[in-house]
Amino acid sequence: MTDTGTLVKRARSGDRAAFDALVTEALPKVKGVVWRMIGHPEDSEDVIQEALVKAWAGIARFDGRAAFSTWLVSIATRSAVDHLRAQKRWRRESQIAYANICASDEGLQAEVMSPMREPEFVFDAREHVAYCFVCLGRSLPPDEQAALVLRDVMELSNREAANVLGTSDSVLRHRLSAARAQMKERYRGLCALVSKTGMCHQCEGLGQAAEAVGARRAPLPDIDSLAVRMGIVRSVDPSQRRNAALHDVFFRRCKPIEDEGAGSVTPEDCIGAAPREAGGEA
Repeated sequence: MTDTGTLVKRARSGDRAAFDALVTEALPKVKGVVWRMIGHPEDSEDVIQEALVKAWAGIARFDGRAAFSTWLVSIATRSAVDHLRAQKRWRRESQIAYANICASDEGLQAEVMSPMREPEFVFDAREHVAYCFVCLGRSLPPDEQAALVLRDVMELSNREAANVLGTSDSVLRHRLSAARAQMKERYRGLCALVSKTGMCHQCEGLGQAAEAVGARRAPLPDIDSLAVRMGIVRSVDPSQRRNAALHDVFFRRCKPIEDEGAGSVTPEDCIGAAPREAGGEA
């Protein structure tokens, strides 16, 4: 097997096969960052492809001071930030708006139920927590969202995350603090698997819907803090999600709804709506 240093030298001299070999090794990290920032499957793929084009165009300037995977993640993260800056920021209640629209549209309901009818489908609330993280993250300023993903999900150090984003340690810490505070407050209203109001209404509603068509549920996790939720988000491998087809439907539908600002964000009695009051520590 050719070592990384040799592949880098060959890639810098214009060897596309060497570049592709480097990309193959780095791609899981890249996809992990981009999915957790973008969510939408086609948009995520577009951002990744854009990052790869930029990386190939700039490979001759790669100085090797950082690992190739870190360099590629930096390019992909900045591409994701640029993409999000060009998009309308989602409302924190994006899932509620979609659920309310879905409740009165039999076609949208059937679309949600279709993945659940697949023989291998198992509703996994852990994956739904990770999905919620992406949706809520899209309600943050993109620079803050990126800081949160890099530090609390990818577990980069402050210095590493600051370098990826091309900013200072102090700016990174400020953005991270703001993102954590907002996510704690926003998760409190939409994700309360263990709280005074009981199980998260959305997870329970989707779990019941899955059972109604004969699907199974994975055991529910115990959640009592933002830190625990972040641990769940870290543990979910975007490339190994059992509920990917279901959540891809959600992302594809949420995007046009949020672009238009459509749908009521007042919780109603429908699958996926959050409770009106969610207590407990978030």
